[in-house]
Formats: sequence, C-alpha cells, structure tokens
Amino acid sequence: MPQNAVTEEEIEAIEEPSGNGQYSIALALAQDMLGRARDDETIMRILFSVLTCSTRLKLDEITNDAIRRLEQLPDPRATRIFADFIQALADLSFNKPQEALNLIEANLDSGLLDSDDCNDHKYEHLVYKGRSLGRLGRYVEALDALDAGHRMCPQGKYETDILIARSNCLMALDRYDESFDAARQTLNRGDEEMATLGMQYMAECRMWQGRVQESLEIYSAIQKRLPCRFIEEERIQEGIRNGVAYLERLRPQRMPS
Repeated sequence: MPQNAVTEEEIEAIEEPSGNGQYSIALALAQDMLGRARDDETIMRILFSVLTCSTRLKLDEITNDAIRRLEQLPDPRATRIFADFIQALADLSFNKPQEALNLIEANLDSGLLDSDDCNDHKYEHLVYKGRSLGRLGRYVEALDALDAGHRMCPQGKYETDILIARSNCLMALDRYDESFDAARQTLNRGDEEMATLGMQYMAECRMWQGRVQESLEIYSAIQKRLPCRFIEEERIQEGIRNGVAYLERLRPQRMPS
C-alpha cells in the first residue's frame, strides 16, 4: 500500500461521528482522505461520506463538487442513485418529504435497483419511501411501501423503524389495535430509545380508545425511561394531564349536604 494511502479503518472511522450527527468533524476527516485516496472504489466511498455530511450541513458547493466527481467515476448512473438517496435522507431530516419522495421514487423507477445484488438498497429505499409518504399524510400508500420493505427483509436492520412508522400510520387511520400491536413489537428488539417511542404510541392508542387508565399506566412507565432523544417530554406530560382530567370528569360529583 502506498504511503499515506487511505485505510479501511480510516473510512470506517468516518461513520462514527457522522452517525452521531457530528457532520462537521466527519466532513473534515473525509476531505482529508480524498487527497490521499488512490483507487476509484475508495474515492467513491469517501465521496458518499462527503455527501452525507454536506447535505446535512447545507453546503451546496461541496455537495455539487462531490456529485461532479462521482459522475467522473465508472458507472455514473449507479453512483447517482446513491447520491440522490443521500440527498433524500437529508430532505427528510429537514422536513421536506415531497422532495425526498421524488428522489426515492425516481430511483425505484429507474430499474437499477431490481437486481438481486441491489436487494439491500431497494429494501432501504422502500422503508424511506414509506416514511416519506407517512410524513405527507398518505398513510395507506405508506403502509404498502413499509410492508413491501418488510417482505423483502423480515428481520432487516430497519425492522424497528418499520414497526414505528406502521404504528404511526395505523393510528392516523384509526386502526388503534393494529397500531398498538405494531408499537408493542418494538419493546423487545434491543433498542431502548425506540422502545420508549413505541410505548408513547401505545399510550396514545389507548387514550384514543378511551382506555384512559391503561394509557396512564403506560405514560407512568415512560416517565421512568426519560430522557429519550425521540420523545418530547411535554407531549408525555400533556397526555398525562389529559388523561387525569378525563378521569376527573367521570368521577361522580359529591352531592350537596
């Protein structure tokens, strides 16, 4: 290996700060590596990391430069698929679900993800298609996409995300028992914070069903698990206040003496 060439360990090291939302740190690491990369595959992987960071940081000049460099590599159509998917994820993070959906559907319609070698990528696209449709209030279509992703990979890495997204869509469609069941399945999947979010959906389902005492018991259990990065604590407190107020209204009024 040439001196100062990029190692596999260095490329993998970008993922940790990027995965933790430390995009500026990850971007600086990736840009340093680009100057030392020697082969097309390494350059491509680093450029994807650059895109992940630059799109989240809204650094359009860096994003456009990375895309231009990707287009100069072998198989530019395939690399553009991945670049557009990275942009779609950024759009979702900025609450731009229609823009994300447009990119995801274009990728799925291209046919480039239909080979067996691309099953993992197609699965990922279907999951985020479902999430985008859910954000847009197109709940039935969202469920179709999420279910298609689940069928492709029943125990895939996004299964917990699928369950949460399904629960949200089903609740919006007033299918509370199904929503509750989807959320409950997150409790034993090894992700404590996602499980806490699942419990929030369980509590809200029971509240909508008028099963207020059960809802309050779940809310009480949630309080013991806070803080959680997926939970707005005020939303939990509001649910508790509403439940308590509802029970108070049901309490028989004391007769005057």
